[in-house]
Amino acid sequence: MAVIEAIATTYLEADTASVTFSGIPATYEHLQLRMSVKDDRALTIDAMDFFINGDTTAANYTYHVMYAYDSTLGAYGITSNIQVFWITGSKDASAADYAALVLDIPDYASTAKNTVMTWTAASHSNSRTRLDKGSKLWDDTSAVTSLTFEPSNATNFVRGSEFTLYGLKSS
Repeated sequence: MAVIEAIATTYLEADTASVTFSGIPATYEHLQLRMSVKDDRALTIDAMDFFINGDTTAANYTYHVMYAYDSTLGAYGITSNIQVFWITGSKDASAADYAALVLDIPDYASTAKNTVMTWTAASHSNSRTRLDKGSKLWDDTSAVTSLTFEPSNATNFVRGSEFTLYGLKSS
């Protein structure tokens, strides 16, 4: 029987520049993050940066995305880029408009292979909607011990954003 346990939750009571989960235990098989997030950029939809173990070297990351953005469908891949996820920006967004994201990191504690992850995301404001399904590679064989999220082009995540880290194991 599969077990999912909440490891940590960060709920923002005030605008915050970044969120970090550190000291992640190696006692689970997989990690999952569930996020409800919006930033203070004056655009409808914005990107989010994501670092593993404090590694901010863009050349160590590659990702692929399939998306639906309003009536446009597409896909792309980017090497040497720390951006990932599209989140709701504050422009035209109602108080209830937060992006919803689920990020899965299988075998995060393995040191025998590079770390890969997949995500599903939906962001919305009054005038735009975007759905993403993507994957990302961190070109490093270190076990994942910390995860950091920052708005790509904004100053802060806004109050009310929430990040929850879960551990998954077989029993």
